[in-house]
Amino acid sequence: MIDTLLRQWTLLRLLPRHPRRLEPARLKDKLDAMGIAVTLRTVQRDLNALAAVFPLEASAGKPQGWCWCQGARQLDLPSMDPHAALTFHLVEQHLRTLLPPATLADLAPWFEAARGVVAAGTSRVTQWRQKVRVVSRTLTKLPPAIDPAIQASLYEGLLLDRQVEVTYRALTTGGEAKTYPVHPLGLVVMEQVVYLVCTLRDYPDPRFLAIHRIDAARLLDVPVQRPTGFDIDAFIAREFGIRRGDEALKLVLWVRGTLAAYLKETPIAKGQKLQPRDGEWTEVRVKVADTQQLRNWLLSLGAQAVVVAPARLREELREELRQAAARYEGSMPS
Repeated sequence: MIDTLLRQWTLLRLLPRHPRRLEPARLKDKLDAMGIAVTLRTVQRDLNALAAVFPLEASAGKPQGWCWCQGARQLDLPSMDPHAALTFHLVEQHLRTLLPPATLADLAPWFEAARGVVAAGTSRVTQWRQKVRVVSRTLTKLPPAIDPAIQASLYEGLLLDRQVEVTYRALTTGGEAKTYPVHPLGLVVMEQVVYLVCTLRDYPDPRFLAIHRIDAARLLDVPVQRPTGFDIDAFIAREFGIRRGDEALKLVLWVRGTLAAYLKETPIAKGQKLQPRDGEWTEVRVKVADTQQLRNWLLSLGAQAVVVAPARLREELREELRQAAARYEGSMPS
């Protein structure tokens, strides 16, 4: 009796979810590999008996392929504990745009089970989601809408290392859509926008496309050609900072108020040095990449910071602020 229960429970755990299926012979091999000796006939009898109790289905052809029915609830022993429920809830809430649609479909029963545990409110652990928030200091914009079918094709191409034909509207071309094959290399999320890192056609230089500007996507049965030595982290450092120069800047910055304390706690970069200059100002010396992000951050500091060096950057920011002040002093067009 115990052997039968163990064998059948293990068989249930081996069955894939719809639409994937496994034949009885393949299930027998998996049981044998787990040390559960069984005949093919016994596996077939077990499957038919279990299908009378659990939501299982078999294909009509020969040999039969078995799976859990589409939409079947997740069956787990032991049942999902509050810690696991909290984890699944956070994954569903924060990682949905990053996970492949096929993975999300497989996780759907766990998400549903997690929502049930969280809704029950029987554990203080699940109250964690009401007690923790992630807040950005910058303006948080609403994410652009992404077509689920387009996203599925792109993510599948990324998973399977296959090319995808896309129709893309680049901002630099005034929104004119163009169609061409791309070689998916990776995904990057920045400020609520999901970007596909890829190469286009037969060009070797990687670039990135905003997924929400892709109007159509079709998976091709052609393998991706990955550039030699491609490193996604190096690509991000080079391209997503909107680099303005190849050499790092030796930044000398004077800050005041609580900004000095913030920079002491969270340095701009490794090797940063702080030196009080008087009762009001603190000098910051640090080596940083020459990017547009750096300029945007410096401008956001307003009167609480002044760039001392390099002179080129100081003059650039001075002119930017001069033009901004002139616009505020002048009248707006009617």
